[in-house]
Amino acid sequence: MKKISAWILKALAAGLAALLLLNIWCYFYYNVPVHYTNETGATEYRWESNKFYRKGTEGFAFGCTNNEGFNNLSDYEPGQEIEILLMGSSHMEGMNTAQEDNAANLLNRLFEGEKYTYNIGTSGHTMEYCLSNLQAALDAYEPGEYVVIETRTLSFTTGELAALVNGEMKPIESHTGGLVELLQKLPYLRLMYTKYLSGDEGGGEEQTQSTQGEALEQPLKAELLGSALETAGQLCRERGVQLILVYDPTVYADDEGRGYTQTAEEDMQMVTDCCEKAGVVFVDLTESYLRGYEQQHKLPYGFYNTSPGMGHMNSWGHELFARAVFQTINELEG
Repeated sequence: MKKISAWILKALAAGLAALLLLNIWCYFYYNVPVHYTNETGATEYRWESNKFYRKGTEGFAFGCTNNEGFNNLSDYEPGQEIEILLMGSSHMEGMNTAQEDNAANLLNRLFEGEKYTYNIGTSGHTMEYCLSNLQAALDAYEPGEYVVIETRTLSFTTGELAALVNGEMKPIESHTGGLVELLQKLPYLRLMYTKYLSGDEGGGEEQTQSTQGEALEQPLKAELLGSALETAGQLCRERGVQLILVYDPTVYADDEGRGYTQTAEEDMQMVTDCCEKAGVVFVDLTESYLRGYEQQHKLPYGFYNTSPGMGHMNSWGHELFARAVFQTINELEG
């Protein structure tokens, strides 16, 4: 009995030592903050404030969240002037690139102090969530000139759009407190959960094509999307702000090495028409992305340690995104 007890104790000690070493290793490989419900409603949640993060699963980036838990180089002070409020998914959040290379900071460099961009891009925040949170974001930050919303897809379901229009978007919950929060603070367990359970390590919101069945619902989708964008456009106009929707598609390469996207023509036409009617500026990065691939052989997504073109937006994608927004604003202002 003593031998069995001693063996069990040794096994437990070895297991704890292994877990400790794995967490020390993950601290410098994959170390993501815990997230909490955002009390302002500008996003569904926010990360821990002033928290170091490291991501080595796609590229090898690290940085620190600001005082609000967002990925900005500077803290936010109440009443601070913000000319451009940037909203979007994990691609805009930009935790897979160097902080200075994400779209928000590139825009700040391009405008050279003339306009300040504040980034509240957050993982899991598709266009529908951004539009759902738009009024709260306008109340919280009072941007002076523009709201820029990023979307990875133009293929929406009637269910998603109906939930948005009816104010029934399912909250993105934050599981914090007690043992759950303690376990989230262990980098190795967080990595295992992300890799094998959450399914979020592949880049989040992938684009899908409309199926034949969905094509039959196109008029209803157009009606719902038009209503959602009209409401969003009106909210912005009431604040003297211009809403800009930016589409950043995935670029694929065929067997002969030529670049292409999988955007359905009917989806592109639907979004273009709805934006025009709602007074929303629509920026399509398809041509820019394809030209960048053809001329410089660069893909806007993927890293040296991932499949080419897959996963999150890389620094090249952020650069093209920032350039397009910068050019669009300059054209709007003459």
